[in-house]
Amino acid sequence: MQIVNQVNIAIANVPSSLAKVGDRLRAEELNIDAISCTENPPVIHLIVDDPETAKLVLKDLGSVTITPVIAFVVINKPGVIATIGRAFAAVGVNIRLIYATTFGKDAMVYVSVDDAAGTVELLKKWEKSAGKLS
Repeated sequence: MQIVNQVNIAIANVPSSLAKVGDRLRAEELNIDAISCTENPPVIHLIVDDPETAKLVLKDLGSVTITPVIAFVVINKPGVIATIGRAFAAVGVNIRLIYATTFGKDAMVYVSVDDAAGTVELLKKWEKSAGKLS
């Protein structure tokens, strides 16, 4: 479990918006490790290898912010999302946004909460008493 920076860009929900974001990142040779998009309001959430550069190259496409999110690897199996939900509920933390990418038998999960650092500490204590998130 670690904290990574997520790039958020509020952008118009029109054809070509995603292409423009992708083109800007490609031009700077920035790789997208994970991506999610919300529709109302339209915001693209990105995990990239250099969030600060991404913020600079995307700023004229829309409002760009960087927020810390919790990232962790879990086993890609039925029930793991329920386990994650129970863990966050057990420590009294509301999940604002969750998305995942899978690779074989594992998945990388990204969770946005109000206090990422504080939540990581709570989850570490929970894991010691209740078990792993995966």
